Amino acid sequence: MFADDISKIDACITIETDEAIAAHAESEHNDTESRNNDATDAERKNTAAPFWKLCSAKDGSMSASENGALLHSSYNPAREAEAVVAHSDFQGCTAAVFYSFGLGYTPVVYAKHFPNRTLLLVEPDALHFFAALTVLDWTPVFSCSECIIALNCDAHTVISLIEKAGGVSSCAFFSVLAQTAHAQQYFDALKSLVERNKRKDDINTATLERFSKLWLRNSCINLDAYAKYDGVRIYENNAPLPFTIVAAGPSLETMLPYLAQIQKRSVLVCVDTAIRACVRAHVEPDFIIIGDPQYYAYRHIAGLRAPSSVLIAEPAVYPAVFRFQCRKLVLTSSLFPLGNWFEKRLGQKGSLGAGGSVASNAWNFAYLAGSREIYCCGLDLSFPQKQTHIKGSSAEESFAILSRRTHPIETQQAAYLFSAGSERGTNYNGNSVLTDSRMNMFAWWFESRLAACSDAKTYTLCPEGLAIPGIQIASLDTLLAKPCIDEQKKSFLEKSEARSALPSYKDFAAACNEFSSCLDALGATAEKGTRTCEKALSGNIAPQKALDELSAIDSAILESSVKDAAALVFPTERQLEKRAQSAPHYSDAFRATIARSLLIYTELLRAIGEYKKYFNTVL
Repeated sequence: MFADDISKIDACITIETDEAIAAHAESEHNDTESRNNDATDAERKNTAAPFWKLCSAKDGSMSASENGALLHSSYNPAREAEAVVAHSDFQGCTAAVFYSFGLGYTPVVYAKHFPNRTLLLVEPDALHFFAALTVLDWTPVFSCSECIIALNCDAHTVISLIEKAGGVSSCAFFSVLAQTAHAQQYFDALKSLVERNKRKDDINTATLERFSKLWLRNSCINLDAYAKYDGVRIYENNAPLPFTIVAAGPSLETMLPYLAQIQKRSVLVCVDTAIRACVRAHVEPDFIIIGDPQYYAYRHIAGLRAPSSVLIAEPAVYPAVFRFQCRKLVLTSSLFPLGNWFEKRLGQKGSLGAGGSVASNAWNFAYLAGSREIYCCGLDLSFPQKQTHIKGSSAEESFAILSRRTHPIETQQAAYLFSAGSERGTNYNGNSVLTDSRMNMFAWWFESRLAACSDAKTYTLCPEGLAIPGIQIASLDTLLAKPCIDEQKKSFLEKSEARSALPSYKDFAAACNEFSSCLDALGATAEKGTRTCEKALSGNIAPQKALDELSAIDSAILESSVKDAAALVFPTERQLEKRAQSAPHYSDAFRATIARSLLIYTELLRAIGEYKKYFNTVL
């Protein structure tokens, strides 16, 4: 029995050993086949994307290199992306912009974490994008609420997409040098434009903090202008004629003797800073544009008259502007929320945009009127021969008035030259010219606008100024060789002015009363919010009940038609943070949240008070 048992056990061992050997052999075969399949798959993908060398990371996932540089971690690409995304989030972030993306780990992870945000994927080479789709599962990206794929788009188009996504201040940006190296020049140019936009946002914030009360005061004083004056939209698409923009750069001096002849061959649009030079040359422009609400801007036209000119004004300009003697005064759409509110009820005036420089408004007007052939003179955006303005301008007169023995004109001009971070640029002749960061910003606006309006051709008659991509040199002789268009201009003006459609004073009065009532209602809602916050902080109301009440109050504020108008004199985010630091601090999260809400309601009440102080004078 024992021997039989031994032989059975031996047989069993032999059978099991044979099965194990066979299984091991099959496993070896499968592993080899799997490795061969993996190799075949990698070879196939490498063939589809010859610019990448695909490889396996330590965790078994796919990684890649391009031109010898790793695009992702060689250990764990997904974990690397998780860490990057975790450190990218900030308060107020609503979108993410990816400057290329390698195989796509970071946008995929971002989409998983923030499916309700906008994703903007920027890739100038379509092959890189489609190759990435063959490697990873991009389902989370295409499942998010909004995904914008910018393939082979020019940098200015990408900037406009970023603006539509909430602006640079609301976007998280992702960029890896190895992933952008295949189009480094493109991404460098794009990053430069984004940085300019960031500076623009900073400038806008600083300007709002400094001038918001002035804008409010002027807007209220000038409010009846909406019922008195037409808007620039009466000229829309009525003038497929050449236009010439006259700016106040030093090079304008060379054009002054020819302005009268230029005016006969084009529609002459003069910015406020150049009007004195035009009057000195005995030329009354067809149009004069003024947009700055400050008193010093009014001084450019103070004491002058142009009975043959049309004055185009932003509704929040210094009130004395409306006393300027001209043939006709028309308004642009307001840049400020109070004006926007009234235009929705009384009719749009016509937007000329906001490019920082009144010259940009002049260009926009020419384009709005229908011109696709636009000439510029005096648009230097620089300091040719270290001159700041054309001789005889109001700025030069101010230097002369303020000069004294210890503070001569030369000292003031030097301060102006270097007040905004002087830089070197290149003029249209390829020579170096002195400029500054402020004027570079204006030049960038023109560059962006010209790229977006490619159907218009823009020329400069003064090549001494800072060269702007999209603007070509034109000789004065070319313009002066054109036929006289006096009759066409006359027809253009008559046809445009026949479009006049002013609201009645009855409608204007009704809009004023509606605004006042909505402002009172918003103030009552904010007062209710402050009372609820005070009760919550003192413990006189249950926390959940307080949160429910505040939620209803916030909804009522967001539904108010005048909330945006009140925002004009509401603190900016950085002002709000500064005031929050001086307010009482609470350790528990509930009280800290309530204290923040109390600060917001209090500031909203203060903003409404500012409005009432000026708006009540209108009623």
